Amino acid sequence: MASNPTDATVAKLEADWPDWQVWVVFRAIGGTTWCARRWDNERQVLNADSPDELVKFLQGAASG
Repeated sequence: MASNPTDATVAKLEADWPDWQVWVVFRAIGGTTWCARRWDNERQVLNADSPDELVKFLQGAASG
């Protein structure tokens, strides 16, 4: 079970997008960056300012 809301959101995103590894970067200045990369292509990395924005980027990557 996830220990905090961020972990829970990462777990949900990974469950919804099983081809992608999802993580967050906690920056000292500028807040949190939400990141994802395909398990089979580590060069395709997505960075977003929120989980909702990351989902939009994942949807775009899946359709194009």
